[in-house]
Amino acid sequence: MQAIIFANRTGDELAPLNSHYCPALLPVGNKAVIEYTLEDIVKSGITQIKLVISFQAKEIENHLGHGEKWGLDIEYFLSKPEEDTGEILKRLALAPYESLLLVRGDIFRSPCIAHFIDFSKEFSNDFVQAKMENQNAGMMLLPAALPYIADINWPFLPHCDNKSVVTLVLHGRCFMLDSFLCYMNANKALATNELPSLTPNERSYLSASPEQDFYVGPKTNTDELHKQSGWGIIGENCQIEEDVQLKGCVVIGQNCLIDKTSIIDNSMILANTYVGGNLEVSNSILCKNLLINVETSGVIQINDQALIGSNEVQAKSSTNKTGIMTRFMLSIILLLSLPLWPLLSIYSSLRNTFKPHSDSNAEKSTISDIFIDNSGRNFQAWRWNIPSKLLSRSPQIFYVLTGKLDLFGDAPEARYSTGKEDRRLGIFGPVQLLLEPSAPEEERHMLELEFDADERAIKYLHLVCRACKSNAQVIASSL
Repeated sequence: MQAIIFANRTGDELAPLNSHYCPALLPVGNKAVIEYTLEDIVKSGITQIKLVISFQAKEIENHLGHGEKWGLDIEYFLSKPEEDTGEILKRLALAPYESLLLVRGDIFRSPCIAHFIDFSKEFSNDFVQAKMENQNAGMMLLPAALPYIADINWPFLPHCDNKSVVTLVLHGRCFMLDSFLCYMNANKALATNELPSLTPNERSYLSASPEQDFYVGPKTNTDELHKQSGWGIIGENCQIEEDVQLKGCVVIGQNCLIDKTSIIDNSMILANTYVGGNLEVSNSILCKNLLINVETSGVIQINDQALIGSNEVQAKSSTNKTGIMTRFMLSIILLLSLPLWPLLSIYSSLRNTFKPHSDSNAEKSTISDIFIDNSGRNFQAWRWNIPSKLLSRSPQIFYVLTGKLDLFGDAPEARYSTGKEDRRLGIFGPVQLLLEPSAPEEERHMLELEFDADERAIKYLHLVCRACKSNAQVIASSL
């Protein structure tokens, strides 16, 4: 038997936290949610996994690899965000009578998969509906469940048809992670040992609480925890300065710095976050510069690094990955193109005067964009307002020569830069050459992922050819 894990939620319910984490990678007790599902699947004896991903797919692949850590063989399958399960299964071309486990990997539940499979096999002709805490537990077994596969779509909808349905009530806790409060409660449940057979991996230390302890990761420096009235989980490589007060249930991610005399009360500090001195945080989730009130779901973005902010180096190496010979050729091309610039300016002005469009850039001969360079700094760049995307970006070759951008890379527009700290940015790429600037971010992500998956040595040449063909069609249609 093999398993199909669905990890294609967008996490809009948790915005703007979903700009840092997709639901499958949300840390619960300093471990991604999907890792608990993988560990549970391993206990059932399944080793073959098809993992359906969409939003932040590259981050999921980088985090899980091919499953070697768990003794699994993970094969990734790209889908649209929250795509209908039936459509996904059609494209997977599965054998119609093969026994398959379908399970959501972006919700958090107590270990139960082995028990569910064993029970379902006893009712091989019926759909076994898994319930936990009176909720859909997000799992089913094919082929019996085939008529009911919509039940595993996100968001979950109530199941109304009771014919040929067997309900299995599973013991344990189940968290949908569809609100800040639910996410906080999932971490609290783990920190207070409310989930059977799940215990934090960190080493246990006594606190002043007679009932609960701290679980602390390696390379973490703390003040005297046995004097703290709070309890909870503290990740690895953290620094908790002296006179910091920890109250109630506290969950702190890895690589965090809590400065002197701060008070953390019943709150979560997610990985790579700095909390400033003399700051009191209560009933909140902190993620870098986001302060989220759990009770009201209110979100404040803090722009003062002295209060809260990122505790990691965001800037990447500014080394230009474009070779010296390529840059030499580009400098020649840029110089040779300079005499054409007056003609392009005239053409652009005439075109946009006599064929105006509805957008704000219709009457401009050039368009200015805010870019982020490969060192994480903002700068302003311009392009010609003409249909040819290749030719319109020719002035931006200058930024390749100065090392701000690569020749080929992800789109450097600032408004689409979230989550790209580890990726190179360039003037040419699939998004820049094949999509309009107004294209939805979802479409941009999908196109970048498809291009990443292309392992051909000539994929850049193929991209340029596609861009030329597309531009020729646009120009022909405008004549």
